[in-house]
Amino acid sequence: MPLQEPPPLRDDVAAVLQSAQQLVTWIAERQDGLEIKTDNATRVPGVLFDLCLEHHVGIVQLVTSRINGSAFALIRSQFESLVRGLWLHLSATADEVQEFVEKDWLPLKFGEMLDVIEQHADFGDKVLYQYKIEGWKAMNGYTHGGMHQIARRVKTVSIEPNYQPEEIIESLKASGLFALLALLQIGRLANSEKVIAEVDERLSGQHFRDQFGRSAAVPG
Repeated sequence: MPLQEPPPLRDDVAAVLQSAQQLVTWIAERQDGLEIKTDNATRVPGVLFDLCLEHHVGIVQLVTSRINGSAFALIRSQFESLVRGLWLHLSATADEVQEFVEKDWLPLKFGEMLDVIEQHADFGDKVLYQYKIEGWKAMNGYTHGGMHQIARRVKTVSIEPNYQPEEIIESLKASGLFALLALLQIGRLANSEKVIAEVDERLSGQHFRDQFGRSAAVPG
C-alpha cells in the first residue's frame, strides 16, 4: 500500500515547523567544518553538544512525520545532553571530566549543575533553570511513558495520538533554543568568532524571539 500523506497542520503549527526545518539547515551549515581539540576537556562536551543538535534534528523530523509522542520523548534527552555538556565545558575540572569518561559519573545532581552553569554570563537570564522548574515533570512523563504521554494518546472512544497544536509549537520552540545554545558552545570550543557572532545575533533577533522565544516552553 502507498504511504499516506501526514495529516495537515494548523497554520500556526505549520509556520513554526517550517522555521524549525530552516533552523536545522542553518545550524548544519555553520557546524560543518568546525574543528575542536581532541583532549577530553574539549571533545567530551563537544560530543554532548553534537548529540543535542542530533536530537533537535530528530524532533523536527518526527514532528514533520506527525510522530509527536516520540518527538516529545526526546526533549528531556536533548535538554540533558545540553546541560551536561555545558557543565563539563564551563565548570568541570580536568579530574572531573576524566572521572566522567572512566566511570560515567558526575559529582553534581542535575539541578546543581544548572545552578553552577547559570553563574556564567551566557546564562544569567536563568532560562535553563526556568525549563527545569516549569517543564521537568512533563519532560520525565513524556520520556518515561507517564501520564503526560498517556493522556495525549487517548480520545473518547479510541487510543490514538491526541497532541494539541500548542504543545507541538512549544516542543519545537524549546528544541530550537536548546540547539542554538549547543551550537554557540561548539563555536566557542572551535574558537570560531564567526559562528559565535551569528548565533548570538540569531538568539537576540526579533525573528527568533517571535518564532522560538526564550521563555520556558515545554509542553506541560
